[in-house]
Amino acid sequence: MSRQRRCGPRRVAAGVAGLALVLTGGGAAQARAAASSGTVSPVVHCVLPLGQGEATGPQDMTVELSPSTVLPGGKVHARVTLGPGPAISPISITQVPTTPNLDLAMSGGATGTVTVTGPEVPVDVEAGKPTVVPPFEGDFFVPQNASGPVDFTPSRNLTRTKVLGGTYETPCDVVSGSGSIGVVDVQGSGGTPATLGAPTDAVRPNTAVKLTGAGWTPGGTAVPSLCAAAGTGCDPAKFASNALTIDSYGTLAGTATLAPATDVPDGDYVVKVNDGTKEATAPLTVKAVAAGEREFTLSSSSGPVGSVITITGRNYRPDQWINIVGLDADGATLDDTAVYPQSTPDGTFSTEFTVSDPTLVAIRADEGGDPATVRTRPFTVTTGGGGGGSTGDQTLRTSVVPGVLSMTQAGDTVRFGSVQLDGDPHTLNSALNKVTVHDARGVNTGWSLTGTMTAFTSNASGASIPAAAVGWVPVCVAQPGSVGTPVAGSPGRLGAEAATLCGLTPDGSRPFTGGNFDADAGLTLQVPGMATPGDYSATLTLTLL
Repeated sequence: MSRQRRCGPRRVAAGVAGLALVLTGGGAAQARAAASSGTVSPVVHCVLPLGQGEATGPQDMTVELSPSTVLPGGKVHARVTLGPGPAISPISITQVPTTPNLDLAMSGGATGTVTVTGPEVPVDVEAGKPTVVPPFEGDFFVPQNASGPVDFTPSRNLTRTKVLGGTYETPCDVVSGSGSIGVVDVQGSGGTPATLGAPTDAVRPNTAVKLTGAGWTPGGTAVPSLCAAAGTGCDPAKFASNALTIDSYGTLAGTATLAPATDVPDGDYVVKVNDGTKEATAPLTVKAVAAGEREFTLSSSSGPVGSVITITGRNYRPDQWINIVGLDADGATLDDTAVYPQSTPDGTFSTEFTVSDPTLVAIRADEGGDPATVRTRPFTVTTGGGGGGSTGDQTLRTSVVPGVLSMTQAGDTVRFGSVQLDGDPHTLNSALNKVTVHDARGVNTGWSLTGTMTAFTSNASGASIPAAAVGWVPVCVAQPGSVGTPVAGSPGRLGAEAATLCGLTPDGSRPFTGGNFDADAGLTLQVPGMATPGDYSATLTLTLL
């Protein structure tokens, strides 16, 4: 079936449309006096998010450091100006919340890496041009064991951007041509260093991590960050919250809660805490599935046909479908007994299981069909009862009728607004009215949602603007409780040939897919510099198959 919507021109609110997350680079900074400063022009290699590819090219980097001399463990202030990088956005987006940072490698009087992180700022992205990130400032601490002149060399810049409810990273690693941008002399005694203790066993995402320490600034405010194992790319946002305190004796205590597994994948990290005056680090390993293997238990290991038992599991990956089914004496699955719970963010699940087959001898669970996660527990079907009595059977029947594949949309008109001709081309932004796909068929065949576009025409003059002037960046997500993961189509231009907005392919690990799935897209309209004035309209046809 299909739905049609009319597109006319309108201006979008800042930061709504599109997923162009290529955000590296900056403009010229105001000249300021600094104890030490320099500019390098290395070649950087950028990896763009959401499968948008990679880019390599030169980028200017200017850094000013102050003061010129600090104590061991002392704080250094950095002002950073990044020139345009090689990454290019395919569409225009306004007011994208962006957090920049720059890694500096140390040599001479200290080794390792420090990170300068700027505040979150809104950034405008212009199609076909490098994105300009404004100059930013931040502090870092030299190591407690540093001594003498320390050289700082840029090794990587990274931006984190927030679009349509997600946070995406664009790292740009220096591959050649870098050099020192300044020197800070570390002299004297830094006093008692702060200490930091973190769990030595692996911890789960989305859980509270206990941190301890001593030698901190009495009454200070502790701020945790999570860094790569090499100490680079430190990000406070990878902790969703914290309840850390520093008492009047400088003792650190409390917990910091990690962000969900989607933001903190399995791996070795460094947790860093600073109180504005002191800083310390400790290694931390994050693993969504704990070292103790996946396991599940039964509320009862025996019972008659018709019994309802509770099955609980732990140490599973977060937000995964668990397949639970009964087995007979030959190890064959009893498909009529199957249930499909989903694990919670902490890797646990709980579900009811009905003993419906007298040949049941065991219950098996696996995670998403992965053979490595198969676990079984024995179960004995009992006949129950005492002496005498009788039995009787009753047959219970019902019918489950398949539903349909359909879609709804939040509106049928998209407006791009108006533009005044001045001889130069203009880009107008808007957004698709959200489309919701409803799949109630109870099958595992998947579906596809595509769009075709007509040219813009003026009713008054008959003039036209080609359909290819409109581009989109699709996004699609599954609503809670839906089965299956939809995949968004590729960014591109629209026209007579069908372009994919969203689709879902069959999943062999489960018996069916279905539920509700939301599809959106950021839209851009390229208006040529010379066009016949008038009101234009076009038709975007969405087809669900």
